[in-house]
Amino acid sequence: MSVRKRSWTTKGVEKTAWVVDYTDGQDTRRLKTFAKKKDADQFAAIATVEVRSGTHVSDTVSISVKDAAEDWMKAVAVGRNGRSPAEASTLRQYRQHVDLHIVPEMGDLKLSKLTGPRIAAYRDHLLASMSRALAKKVLTSFKSVIKEAQARGNIIANPAAAISIHSAGDSRHKVDIEIPTRDEVRSMLVKLDELAGQTNQQRAKAWRRYRVLIATAVHTGFRASELRGLPWDAVNLKAGTIEVRQRADENGVIGPPKTKESRRKISIPAPLVARLREWKAECPPGDLVFPNWQGSVEALANIHTRAWKPLQIAAGVCGVGKDGKKTARYTFHALRHFRASLLIADGANPKEVQAELGHATIAVTMDTYASLFRDDAAELERRERAERLALSLT
Repeated sequence: MSVRKRSWTTKGVEKTAWVVDYTDGQDTRRLKTFAKKKDADQFAAIATVEVRSGTHVSDTVSISVKDAAEDWMKAVAVGRNGRSPAEASTLRQYRQHVDLHIVPEMGDLKLSKLTGPRIAAYRDHLLASMSRALAKKVLTSFKSVIKEAQARGNIIANPAAAISIHSAGDSRHKVDIEIPTRDEVRSMLVKLDELAGQTNQQRAKAWRRYRVLIATAVHTGFRASELRGLPWDAVNLKAGTIEVRQRADENGVIGPPKTKESRRKISIPAPLVARLREWKAECPPGDLVFPNWQGSVEALANIHTRAWKPLQIAAGVCGVGKDGKKTARYTFHALRHFRASLLIADGANPKEVQAELGHATIAVTMDTYASLFRDDAAELERRERAERLALSLT
């Protein structure tokens, strides 16, 4: 590797530059020009180490972050590293990350120009311009872009690996999940019975469908996608069990469960068995337990706007919006949290909760519900201490 001075004349004006002449790791001769000798010397020193260690990628063959992001999007769409193809909702979220937050700030940069300090500055920009939760998601997508580029050989080292929003277990910025209380859920179940038994037969019929769907969510903690894709042959009314075998994405496409751990069978209580048996006699023809009236997959938006939100308002489980109107307090996913809270309150350990909810790892369970386990353990410790103190006085 050499650094040499180059001189030439343009329109009578003599100009100079410094050229680094070297051979990269693929035995290809490369030339890189600098205006100042110190910059050329610095590049030569770094490139020498990178070529020897096999981590050097020339600027001339390096792709941009934008191109790397598109490679990543294509890989996610077909399934990376043996995984199942990403769902439509996931792809839509990733596309927003790329188009709105990654490409505008980093898209034109060559991968070879990425450094830890540059990515740290990008992280700081994300934190300053959006919520911490969104910033963390965008940074995670960006790091996945670089990781995919690394797998394709477009970048050797991963300068984003050590950059993060906050370390795992740091609870300073965690937002507590919102969980309906038992009284709130009871109120909603009572209101469902009222709505399903009203004199208007058309409305009563519509609410009978939503009543059994919501009751199933309460007693199983199934994801909305798992409920929307639930087939009757996965429901054993005689044994009182339901098995998760498939799910429906946001476009109504039936596919495999979210992860292999999502495939699970759980027991359901007798009242829910009876409710499902009643509903089966009225359910539209077809394979699905909770279809629309045409027998196809029910739209997630319909569940929210036609049942879940109106139910909360009717049951008084609501808040008040900026316009002074009543608003729903919880998302449908909150029923999944409710189920987890019941299990934990009943003494279930983290592994049991993971299995029941179908979390991919126990880390997901603990990251989501650690505070509930801590509160439960603390309460038990307080009770035991009180008993010991009471015995000491007898």
